[in-house]
Amino acid sequence: MALNTIDTSQSKLRNTYIAVLIPLGIAINYVGGLIAEVLSLPIYLDSIGTVIVAVIGGPWVGAISGVLYNIVSSLIGGNVLASLFGLCNLGTALIVGYLARAGKFKTVTHIVIATILVALLNAIIGTPIGLVVYGGVDGNASTNLLIAGLQATGSDLLSAAFIGRLPSQLLDKGIAVVISWLIYWRLPDNLRVLNASKSGSESAVAE
Repeated sequence: MALNTIDTSQSKLRNTYIAVLIPLGIAINYVGGLIAEVLSLPIYLDSIGTVIVAVIGGPWVGAISGVLYNIVSSLIGGNVLASLFGLCNLGTALIVGYLARAGKFKTVTHIVIATILVALLNAIIGTPIGLVVYGGVDGNASTNLLIAGLQATGSDLLSAAFIGRLPSQLLDKGIAVVISWLIYWRLPDNLRVLNASKSGSESAVAE
């Protein structure tokens, strides 16, 4: 069978998987966020789907799924400005998606690095968005208490909002990354190559 025929087949298969992964990621994010809200957990659980899709389908597929989730959830919640948090899911997807593509999503060290990078990025991006959308606080009661405590010690709102978000972000994104890692390495080979680079995909097909 000619190589270009196989490539065409692989491309169609990849598109099919992507068409399934994007709404699946949105659904996982929504359910996770709903569980965290109902149980008043000190974490968000609304980026697990984003990380799973980014690791399996690639950084930009994960980004699309994550941003669409934030748009949908903001419309359902009646706060359109909350869709700005889609930038956090965008950054999350790009970090974990490219790390996985580069083969840096295998060891415990990789997991720790991914968690720290994603948590820091979410705190950096989420802090100013939180100031615009919620006046510096958000829907996480534990984070809000920490922010209030930091302000009581003399910290300005921006610094308190940033530092106050870090613990919950580290825990939240750590859970998302670990769950994605466990799922990824239990997938069949044909799914784990979806996030390969173009040259990597061609090598896998040629073999």
